[in-house]
Amino acid sequence: MSQSLLDPDFLVFVTDESQASTNSLDDFILATLEDATPSVGMYNVPLTLIENSSEVFGHSPKDSRTRYVRLGEETARFTLGPMSPRDFMETFCSCPADVLNEMPLPTNAFETIPRAGNAESDIYEPLIVALNDAGTDGSSPRCPGFTFLDTSEHPDTGGNYALKPDVLCYASEHVPRVRVNDSHSRADMGFASFFIEIKREPLQDFFQDPPAHWGSSRGAQLLKLGDAKWDTLQYFGQNIAYAAELCVRQYRHCCFSISISGCWARLMRWDRSGLVVTRTFDLHHEPEILCEFLWRYAHMSEAERGMDLSVEVASEAEEAKFRDSIREHVALQLELHDRRLEPAVLEHYQPKAVSAICIPDAETHEPRRYLVSRPLTAPLSIVGRASRTYWAVDAETGRVVSLKDTWRVLTDRAEQEGTVVDALTRGGVANVPNVLSHGDVFSISDDHNSESASLSTVTQTTQEFVAAHWACDLGVDQSSILRYSHYRLVLSIAGYGLQRLKGSDELLTAGYHALQAMCDASSSKRLHRNVHPASIIIFREKADVDRRAFLVDWDLSGDIDGSNQRTRPPHDAMWQFVSIGILLRYPRPHRIQDDMESLLYVMLYCALRWLGHSMDPEQLLILLTEMFDYSSRYSRKIQGGDHKVMNAIQRKYTKDVQFTNRALHKWLNKLM
Repeated sequence: MSQSLLDPDFLVFVTDESQASTNSLDDFILATLEDATPSVGMYNVPLTLIENSSEVFGHSPKDSRTRYVRLGEETARFTLGPMSPRDFMETFCSCPADVLNEMPLPTNAFETIPRAGNAESDIYEPLIVALNDAGTDGSSPRCPGFTFLDTSEHPDTGGNYALKPDVLCYASEHVPRVRVNDSHSRADMGFASFFIEIKREPLQDFFQDPPAHWGSSRGAQLLKLGDAKWDTLQYFGQNIAYAAELCVRQYRHCCFSISISGCWARLMRWDRSGLVVTRTFDLHHEPEILCEFLWRYAHMSEAERGMDLSVEVASEAEEAKFRDSIREHVALQLELHDRRLEPAVLEHYQPKAVSAICIPDAETHEPRRYLVSRPLTAPLSIVGRASRTYWAVDAETGRVVSLKDTWRVLTDRAEQEGTVVDALTRGGVANVPNVLSHGDVFSISDDHNSESASLSTVTQTTQEFVAAHWACDLGVDQSSILRYSHYRLVLSIAGYGLQRLKGSDELLTAGYHALQAMCDASSSKRLHRNVHPASIIIFREKADVDRRAFLVDWDLSGDIDGSNQRTRPPHDAMWQFVSIGILLRYPRPHRIQDDMESLLYVMLYCALRWLGHSMDPEQLLILLTEMFDYSSRYSRKIQGGDHKVMNAIQRKYTKDVQFTNRALHKWLNKLM
């Protein structure tokens, strides 16, 4: 009988092998921290420093134009507009009438801005003066408590990309942290409140408004896609990149921005469901719109501006407990006790950047306080579940656990991930961690001057306008603009994804453990439906014991009998590991065979990325790009799997690969 991954005895034939040196990553981490600035409450959240932070598992080109176009194509499906500016402000920027009555007169507020410029600076230089001007009569500035600065010459290099919006709006208290001189500052998305992106002339507006006499925008397309399609997508993608970075560098549930082309402007609001954009308005003829938006913004609460008030600053004592607990846990998990320990600790901890989050205990339902610092994963897109995962420390016991901060889809059949995982563990499913705490995030929202407050679940807003008469629907994927609820989950194990595997034996052992979990779950009528390298966590329970793998990330799972009608992957599933049938949109529900196929791709990918083999870097990039990343658009639908089919039939990509480990080579060669 042939041996397979289902046979645990097969693993004894696999010899251990070491990964490539991690010295370069260690040096990168230490160098990065030299320039790190402390976190301030909800602002300046530490960035992930793991190897794949900038790409997750994709290998598409990372140059800015290609990335912006890709972001533009993706987010166009989740963009609604043009909403009237008046409705936009009434919906998203509430403000008492007595406060509005104190707004400085908007007459000729932006008369110095040309209708078009020879350069973008012709627009934003007079704009900044107008926005910060307090008026000769001693009146208030347009946006009290905030300062607008030119950030076009000093990019933010703290993230994975160098970003330099033309104008950033900062709370005035944060300006000393970022100012370069009287008129310029360095771009710092960790402290920015919102951004303004400028194009020099109206023709560079990437949106188009349907004619007013239509009465409805149904049947129209909002994004301007014509002869200048690629420029349009690039300009739009640039704004998307800024919004995504703002939300990943701060604890937020939404953010605002302004797009200006010549003297024409649009207001924009971004959340995890998508983007709402207003019709364009002329700053010369309708200056009151921008003036009122800025005045309202200045008088909104932090929560209304998009900040997540459920996150607190940890005390010095709590930070010390966090640091010591993480150091001890890293030493256990990686068996490190030399100079490599400190860089490994700093993958989870940034000094002076520890936060506290309260989550209901799974048993008592009482709030339990957890400490977090640097995330292991963070979202690269503005739309979707936007999951952040952390090693967290129980503030009371010092126990190290894993914490997932995400946005779960709200549908009639949607279940909380913690409820699903708890049912699996109670049902005896192997290699699934225990749930310690979980629940939707609640936010205190005040009504300005009232002492009363209401407790409400934090949900997203964009999806409420899918059917609005003003929303263009051509090119919009209305079925994918979903309602999300902010949700947190704490699991009992804190380990590493497969990118930190130690050799072929550990990879195969992890695959076997994941397969056990998948098969047990299938017997309990549950399919995972999103298997990827980070969903398999390797964890050491105590010293001198081999690491064991656990299958996590059950948030996209489905019940075989009830909620498993999906025949295509959601836009934020790990595309590279989805099965052929789902990528090609076969007219059938997801099956256990699809999960098993995904696991095979995970094993192949990990072996190619982190274990020894015969391919040179150029060959490897071609294989990874074509077999794992490939997608195409047919009848306005994205599908893939063509190259996986070619490999399944002809072994086009894998037949010439020779893996260093002979047992691993034999195993993969047989299954591929």
